[in-house]
Amino acid sequence: MRRSGVLTWLLLGACVVRPDPAPDAGAACAAAEVRCGTRCVNKSEDAANCGACGNHCGQGRVCSAGQCLSSCPAGKTGCEGGCVDLQINSRHCGSCGSSCPSNQACLAGACACPAGFSFCGGQCLDTSADPTRCGGCDTRCPVGEKCVSSSCTVTPPCALDQRQCGDAGICRDVLTDSAHCGACSSACSPDKVCVNGGCVCPASAASCNGTCVSFLLDPRNCGGCGRGCAAGESCLAGVCGVSCQAGQTACAGQCVIPSTSRDHCGTCGHACTPTEICVGGACQSCNSLTTDCDGDGWTQTQGDCCDNPLGCPNPAQVNPGAAELLNNFVDDNCNGLVDTADLADVASCDTGLASDSSLGMDYARALGLCRTTVEVPATPQAKSWGVISAELLHADGTPLSTADAKSIRPRFGRILPREGSSMAVLASGQASDSTQTSPGPNGGPGSDPSEDLNHTTNILSCTSASCIKDWLITPNPPLKLANELPVAPNCGSGSTQAEDANDSVMVKLRIRAPTNARSFSLSSFFFSAEYPEFVCTNFNDQVLVLVDTPGGAASPSNPVDKNLLTYQSGNQSWPIGINLAGGTSLFRVCQSKTSSLSCWDPDVNAQSCAQGVPLLSGTGYEAPSGTGTCVNGGGTDWLITVGNVRPGEIVELRFVIWDVGDGILDSLVLFDNFQWDANPRTPGTSG
Repeated sequence: MRRSGVLTWLLLGACVVRPDPAPDAGAACAAAEVRCGTRCVNKSEDAANCGACGNHCGQGRVCSAGQCLSSCPAGKTGCEGGCVDLQINSRHCGSCGSSCPSNQACLAGACACPAGFSFCGGQCLDTSADPTRCGGCDTRCPVGEKCVSSSCTVTPPCALDQRQCGDAGICRDVLTDSAHCGACSSACSPDKVCVNGGCVCPASAASCNGTCVSFLLDPRNCGGCGRGCAAGESCLAGVCGVSCQAGQTACAGQCVIPSTSRDHCGTCGHACTPTEICVGGACQSCNSLTTDCDGDGWTQTQGDCCDNPLGCPNPAQVNPGAAELLNNFVDDNCNGLVDTADLADVASCDTGLASDSSLGMDYARALGLCRTTVEVPATPQAKSWGVISAELLHADGTPLSTADAKSIRPRFGRILPREGSSMAVLASGQASDSTQTSPGPNGGPGSDPSEDLNHTTNILSCTSASCIKDWLITPNPPLKLANELPVAPNCGSGSTQAEDANDSVMVKLRIRAPTNARSFSLSSFFFSAEYPEFVCTNFNDQVLVLVDTPGGAASPSNPVDKNLLTYQSGNQSWPIGINLAGGTSLFRVCQSKTSSLSCWDPDVNAQSCAQGVPLLSGTGYEAPSGTGTCVNGGGTDWLITVGNVRPGEIVELRFVIWDVGDGILDSLVLFDNFQWDANPRTPGTSG
């Protein structure tokens, strides 16, 4: 359904009296209605609630314009005790009790679609501007013509160097359009741009084996093709190296403090023996009973069960602040339990969580984070890893006021959790599939999952430390400029309404990382009803996972704008969202071009929708049953997101989603399967 059609129906729906809800229903009433007890009623024409809830007109009297009268005024008819206009009342259209279908309105006493709409396949669809249904359900405009005011019209000739492309005959500049480079539908690969009708690397990149790379930034091609940097090194201005903070030195690809480093004591490569420590840049003998010999923050008397290499391979990673690692046969966290016997670290904890929970920690558990800890422990032994705080907020950092926007689910349509028995659901509307309640359902299929939660915040003027203003104002070219939304390659500007977050929801977690963790990963699955009509438009709903390490930068460093939900291909970056469909294969769960050409959008790349629509079943983002019409939306399938942390130090994560451009045609994301990793990894998101 086109966005103009959605807005029209929202306006029409305000004057339709809906059936009485079930006794436990709590959905909002239409604009002309109020809730009286368990019913939504129109007080201007309800004889049992005339003018006010509970004001019964009595036998023989009728309700008209909120007043009890002995008879209806001229032009209105008494129906069920209320005075209605049979010419426009959708519940009593033409005669009392003749109710119009929910997708039609009462016009001149007959149920019909409004002007510019036609009844096609059980729905009123906008046929005023759709070239596949121009003026009627079966009228398709010839190639090269557009639908204007319900009539097919010959498209004016394109300008020089432009061609008419796609079913709608849109003029495309084949000299510069990377989706139509040299000819219609001749798309460049994601890492290339279109110059003079040919696909080439952008000015900031060079070609290595047919792939565009940056010699200045690519650690696999640093300064030239195939010149790879060592593990832990970054490519800085075309030279491999490690960017260390003041007081640190780069040794073997890592930043170390020579005055205390056992492996690089005083100078790179000078290692102390297993029973020595480095003090002031010199190796000295060490007593584990009184001294923290491995430098991990604990002595043996404080609970460290392995303080030197004579007891375990990596003593600095074994202490009460570590997480239990599977299959290494080491009691990593020194609690007397090894590997799978340590249920506190390896067992899931998300069974029995309420779907509409308002407790932030429940969403951490749904992700797979079970441990909790405190910011300032009373003793060194108590300084364990875990969640310090968990909050439910809006994008500006204020407490969440739209309860429908989050939930915890054991499934979503056919989709099951990746870990444990639950997953966290965040949405810019109802955080549910087409059948789930508390909250929900989401309204689809047949209506495009759409609920305007009527909450908008400005993220440029917010003052909370939790606000995502830090992300918005930070430039991260070419992905995003300061104060602008991220831009997918070939999708134009990202500046429209950048500061307004409609129907936003955020889960913020403050966590102390395990002392043996250098990175983490989690799974996400993005859906949007904006697909496919609004690919590469201003309605590019946003979803973020922002990472902060207050104690200093992790190594390798996380993105400068902190957002990990970014896909990297060659020298190009793509924000996770519907614009992935414009040039990558990551938007996979959707209606393919071959399955329905009439539902395909010209901005969607042929690499999209490889998995088709089966995983949309039951989500509300699938096609309306039995109508043969286009699907309501699409999704990515499960993606893997990675970020880096500083071992044993604080990390903050903010999971955020919101509508861009307006509050309708919602987007939704599933999060699950949070895991710690002992090794640093390349931050970002992949398939």
